[in-house]
Amino acid sequence: MGTSGNTRVKWQSFVAAFLLIFAAAALRIWPLKSLGSTLTWLTFYPTVMVAAIYGGLAAGLFATGLACLTVIFSWSLIVSEPFIRIPADWLGVAVFVFTGTMISGVSEAMRRANMRAKRAQEQAEAANLAKSVFLANMSHELRTPLNAILGFAGILRNDAGISGEQRKTLAIIHRSGEHLLSLINDVLDMAKVEAGRISVENAPFDLGEMVRDITGLMHGRAEEKNLQLVLDQSSDFPLFVQADDTKLRQALINLVGNAIKYTERGTVTLRLGSRPMDRPGRLLLIVEVEDTGIGIAAGDRERIFDPFVQVDRRTVRKGTGLGLAISRKNVETMGGRISVDSTLGKGSIFRVEVPVDRIDDLKKDAIRIDPGRIVGLAPGQPGYRLLIVEDQEENWLLLKRMLEDAGFQVRVAGDGAEGIEVFRTWRPHFIWMDVRMPVMDGLEATRRIRAIEGGRDVKIVALTASVFKEERDNVLAAGMDDFIRKPYRPEEIFDCLTRHLGVRLLHEESTAAGDTEPAGALGPDTFTGLPEGLRGELADALVSLDAPRIAGTVIRVSERNPALGAVLARHVEQLNYTEILRSLRTGGITPYEESR
Repeated sequence: MGTSGNTRVKWQSFVAAFLLIFAAAALRIWPLKSLGSTLTWLTFYPTVMVAAIYGGLAAGLFATGLACLTVIFSWSLIVSEPFIRIPADWLGVAVFVFTGTMISGVSEAMRRANMRAKRAQEQAEAANLAKSVFLANMSHELRTPLNAILGFAGILRNDAGISGEQRKTLAIIHRSGEHLLSLINDVLDMAKVEAGRISVENAPFDLGEMVRDITGLMHGRAEEKNLQLVLDQSSDFPLFVQADDTKLRQALINLVGNAIKYTERGTVTLRLGSRPMDRPGRLLLIVEVEDTGIGIAAGDRERIFDPFVQVDRRTVRKGTGLGLAISRKNVETMGGRISVDSTLGKGSIFRVEVPVDRIDDLKKDAIRIDPGRIVGLAPGQPGYRLLIVEDQEENWLLLKRMLEDAGFQVRVAGDGAEGIEVFRTWRPHFIWMDVRMPVMDGLEATRRIRAIEGGRDVKIVALTASVFKEERDNVLAAGMDDFIRKPYRPEEIFDCLTRHLGVRLLHEESTAAGDTEPAGALGPDTFTGLPEGLRGELADALVSLDAPRIAGTVIRVSERNPALGAVLARHVEQLNYTEILRSLRTGGITPYEESR
């Protein structure tokens, strides 16, 4: 507030103090007329306090002085006899002045403290706003080029004309890009935590599938270090729950990944269990990750949850040192907690406890199965016209190539204004809309397209590098139909087109590295001819992630059914454990480890 504003407020406080003293004197005239000149300061004490609270030290002293002047010199306007009659009454004046000054001083101190608190709050809000702006900019500037790196590397890996060495090089580029993306996500997630931008998004999901995906993902890392990754699942562990699966998945991946990273020999065990809570259907999910690694000193067990802290000094470890800090914050945001028990040189046990809601079943269409690479449109469909509105050339080139290879007609606009003109003349069925663009952004372009005749019929999906949940709310409010974050995977693009346009696509059987033989399909009748004991043993081996036992069981299957054994061997080679387990369960086989 400027000088004129401060002056105005000061004069207002003086006027208020004057009116308060006038009101205090008027009360002595009526209705307190019967008191006469006794209890001199009865109405003036609270008046001084109110004036001081409202206007601070100056207003309080002004009210104190004005009250004294009224009592000493203007008594005849209030009462019939003077307030000051004997010397002791002057002592009362002195006590009133002293008390009024003290009240005014305390009120001023409180007022200034409140002002400092308000300024501190405004500064904190400004800092959080600045951090949010930084996050938005960094997310866009880092994730946008990564989208092109990962996307083009993935396209080239599927090119039949490249050599095996080139494919290996592209695989290294792709893995390095994924690693860089994970580091960027860690840093941005930590910044979101500090900015207070983290929230819980609960939804039903297949918890058993998540655990199998995580163990499948980590199995290769464990094998590279000759470690045994063991899954120990109790019978009361729920298969389907409602919780924030993204935060839980991130926490478990961080914990299992750290266990493998800091273990040179022995075993990493993922132990799963639960116990009932305060109401039916409410469970406390209990997950332990135990390793036989280097352990953690007692003094470091809390420090490891601090951002950027890596307590192991014997070897250089890749990473940001943010994984545990983010994991703890995610778990605490979900209402749970993470604890650690460790012995230096012998290993550690990280324990996660998270409240979840059990659900009886999950619709099968909610469980996503990767159908393989898209190779084209199924016959008998219209020529779909797709418009890409994107200002970054490398990104629209990637998306354009991906879509044209699948058989779509594609055009590109460099900003929102150009996108509107292309829509008017070409009338696409679907628009991929970038959010941040020069000239006109995607939100404004979407609003204007929706206002054009026929603009309500076109499907518009946002492509953005934002990491904030609010971005989704903004794009939906602007009239878009969906939201995909960069970097995206090809299957996300085609899944979105399938949902919104109903397109039918032709798929190639998925392969692990682009140069291996397709594994082959597995169905509910695949294992019908095998003995139940052999099927159960295969299921147990898969659940325990015991690679030698899995290989031995597949050999025994091959002795009875060579064709099935070959299919299983390819699935095992590509770590498609989930597919084999799903087929076994559909055929009625429950692993002993899950049923005990």
